[in-house]
Amino acid sequence: MKIGLHYFLLILSFSLISSCQEEESSIIQDTTQNLYTISPVSKLVERVTQNNTSIDNVMDNTSVFRVKLPVSITLNGVDLTVSSEADYVIIKNLKEASNSDDDIVSYTYPIVVSLRNYAETTVSSLSQLNDVVAQYEDLKDISCIAFQFPITINEYDTSNQIANTVTFVSNSQVINYLFNLQSNVYYSFVFPITMTDSMNQPIVFNSNSELETFIESSIDDCDDGSTTPLNFDTVLTTGTWYVSYFYEDGDGDETSDFNGYVFTFYANGTNKVVKSATTVNGTWTTFTDSGFNYIELVYDGSDILSEIEEDWKIIEFTETLIRLKHESGGGGGTDYLNFTRN
Repeated sequence: MKIGLHYFLLILSFSLISSCQEEESSIIQDTTQNLYTISPVSKLVERVTQNNTSIDNVMDNTSVFRVKLPVSITLNGVDLTVSSEADYVIIKNLKEASNSDDDIVSYTYPIVVSLRNYAETTVSSLSQLNDVVAQYEDLKDISCIAFQFPITINEYDTSNQIANTVTFVSNSQVINYLFNLQSNVYYSFVFPITMTDSMNQPIVFNSNSELETFIESSIDDCDDGSTTPLNFDTVLTTGTWYVSYFYEDGDGDETSDFNGYVFTFYANGTNKVVKSATTVNGTWTTFTDSGFNYIELVYDGSDILSEIEEDWKIIEFTETLIRLKHESGGGGGTDYLNFTRN
C-alpha cells in the first residue's frame, strides 16, 4: 500500500507541471488529505450519507436495511399494518406492554427492503431476510447531521494513472461512490466543506481531521434512543474477537499482521490471544479521562501485539463491532483499531 501511495504522489506531481495533459494538470491535490475505501473518514461519511436504515430498528432490529412501508406484521399475537413511520410508536408500546412476550416481529411476505445505499430488493421469506442481514455491515446511520451539496473530490486511479474530479449533489451519489470505490483509487475532498449539525446549524470544515472529529462527536447526538444502551464491558467479554482494521500512523494499514489472532476478554481484566498453537496473555483496563472512555491493552512478550499496546479512546461500539482510536500527544499521529466479533 505504501508503494502505491508514493507512486500516486509522484504521478500527481508530474501531472501538475505537465502541459500535455490539460485535464489532469488542472487538478490541485492536497496529498496530505488522501483517503481510500477503508479509511475511517470514508466509513464515517458513508454513515452520514446512507439511507436512514435505523429509523425502523424497533421493528427489524437491524441497520442493514429499512423495510418499505406499508407492511403487514404480527407482534405478540397482534396483527398490524404498519403504514407510516408514526406507527413505529405502536410497535414500541406493544413490546413494552409485557415482559413475558418474545417481542419478535413476523412479516407477511413478500416485503421490500431498502439497503444502506438506497437500493431496493424484494424478500420472500425469513431465510432470505437473514441472508440479507448476514451479507452487509450492520452500521447505524448518523442521520441528524448532513452535508450541504454540492461537494467535490479529486481522485486518482493508480492502475490506469488517471486523475479525475467528481462532484456530488446527493447522499445517494456519495455512498454509492464509496461503496464501489476500488482499492487502487485514492481520493481527497475539495475543502472547504459545509455540514449542518444536529441543530441544523451550518459548520465549515477545512480538513479530514476536522470532518472526522465532528462526525464522531455527533454519533451520540444522533442516537434516537430506540434501543437499550449497551455496556462496553459486557460486550467486550462476550464471545471472541478479531482485528478487522488496524492502521498505524506512518506505517499505514497493517490489519494483515493480525490474521489468525483470536482475542478473548475476561471480566476479571485478563485477555487471552490465540493464534494456532501459540497463546499470549494480557490485560485490559477501562477508564475515563476528560469525559472520554478509554481501554488500555497490555500484552506479555509479543512483538506483534505490542503494536496495539496503547490507551485507546472508545469511539463507539455495538454487539459486533468495537471502534478504537489512539491520538499521540504533541501533534503526533493517529492510530485506529477495530475489533469485530467472530
